Amino acid sequence: MKSVIAYFSHRGYNCVDGKVKYLEKGNTEIVAHMIACVSHLPLFKIEPESNYPDNFYEYLNITQQELANKAYPQLKGYLHDHYDEIYLGFPNYWGTMPRAVFSFLKELDDNNVVIHPFITHDGGDFGNSLTDIKTLCPHATITEPLSLKCTHIKCQLSAIETWVKKGSHD
Repeated sequence: MKSVIAYFSHRGYNCVDGKVKYLEKGNTEIVAHMIACVSHLPLFKIEPESNYPDNFYEYLNITQQELANKAYPQLKGYLHDHYDEIYLGFPNYWGTMPRAVFSFLKELDDNNVVIHPFITHDGGDFGNSLTDIKTLCPHATITEPLSLKCTHIKCQLSAIETWVKKGSHD
C-alpha cells in the first residue's frame, strides 16, 4: 500500500489562542511531522506557487479573497503517483480548507483512495471541510477525522498515535 502525509501549513504570523504569534513551523506542519514519526510515512507539503506573506493581516486578506473568489491557486507541486492512502492535514479557514488544499484535491486521482483528514484550529473544528473533501473526491473513502486545537498541539502525541493506528497503512 502506497501512503503519504499531505499537508498545508502556514508558518510566520498566525492566530493562536486569539493572539497573533510568530511560529517557526505552522501547527499543521508540527502535527504532520508527529504523524510521520509515528507512521514512518513520507511528507508532501502542499504549497502555493506564490508564497503567502508573513504579515498575518496581509495573509488573512489574501486567503479571504481566495475563498470569496473560489480560487484554485497554482501549486508548486502535485502528487504524480497514485496513492492508496493519504493523511490530509490543514488548518480551518473560515469553516473550510485553505484554497490550496482545494487545488491539491482537484488534481488528485481519488479512485480507491482512503483519506484520513486532520485539522488544526483555534476553535472552529472542521466546519464544511469534510463535505468539501467528499465533493472534490467522490471516489475516495473518508475516515474518521482528527481535530486538534492549536493551543494543545504539542500535548497530543498519544491522541495522534491512537488515530494513526486506526489507519491501514501497514
